[in-house]
Amino acid sequence: MELTHSTHPDFTLPASMRLKSAKSIDLLIAKGKRHWVSPFGAMALEVPFDEEAPLKVAFAAPKRKLKKAIDRNRMKRLMRESFRLNKSELLTSCLEQKRGLLILFVSQCNTTVDYSKTQEKIKLLLQRLNIEHAQTAG
Repeated sequence: MELTHSTHPDFTLPASMRLKSAKSIDLLIAKGKRHWVSPFGAMALEVPFDEEAPLKVAFAAPKRKLKKAIDRNRMKRLMRESFRLNKSELLTSCLEQKRGLLILFVSQCNTTVDYSKTQEKIKLLLQRLNIEHAQTAG
């Protein structure tokens, strides 16, 4: 899949964009910069640019907060969907600046949150990440 700037945003979340490496996740948790928009958090770490996947993401919903697996899975699904629909600005920024970014989104709520609130908060987190990513670039 070619990740180039086109006339319409790409609303997919390919496997190449998912952060799966335990080593990368550990590095992200240890050295990543934390951002918080209640009830969601994000950890971001700048990495060397990879044209195939300049942006890699993972989603987590801790068992400590959400006891039932169905609730954890729902929160991760809602965060994934919100990211998928709102990632275009950050992805474009990464491609233009030729800089890679690892992101881990974490749900910190004790109950499931509805889709509209999830999308609003994830969008705000993405805007903050984009602003910070642009500032560190120039």
